[in-house]
Amino acid sequence: MTIRTLCLSLASLLCCGAVAAQTSPPPPPPPVNTNIQPPPAAPPVGTSTPPVNTTPPPIGTPQTNGQPNPNTQQNQPRDANGNPVPSTATMVGGGQATPPAAPQPLDFGMLDTDKAGSLKADQARNDPWLRQNFRACDTNHNDEVTKSEYEKCSGR
Repeated sequence: MTIRTLCLSLASLLCCGAVAAQTSPPPPPPPVNTNIQPPPAAPPVGTSTPPVNTTPPPIGTPQTNGQPNPNTQQNQPRDANGNPVPSTATMVGGGQATPPAAPQPLDFGMLDTDKAGSLKADQARNDPWLRQNFRACDTNHNDEVTKSEYEKCSGR
């Protein structure tokens, strides 16, 4: 290398360093204000999908998946004990409805739940047949139907 080349190289280095020294570093970022709270998260606007409940239902809860369940007995009439009452009419050939079957008397022991040997009017409420025939069965009109009165009245 010649001296001239060296001088030119040195001069260009000095020139670049002078230019670099004249340019200032970028300004520092503005200070961050830590007193400002971020805005609260707002719910999405205009969404048509409701939030999904990921909590499983309690054990024994029927799963419907939005479809009606044909096996439910929600609209079925019930007796005083909460038991489903059977249909009152049955269709026979030709589409004619037969009258509902008349209630039948139960065994006295099934009705005498307190084992007192007689049935009072409040016990008669639980049985359709005895509810209809209580006054007729109470032959001595003491507001109780004894086992012998019940057997005579019901034919059992």
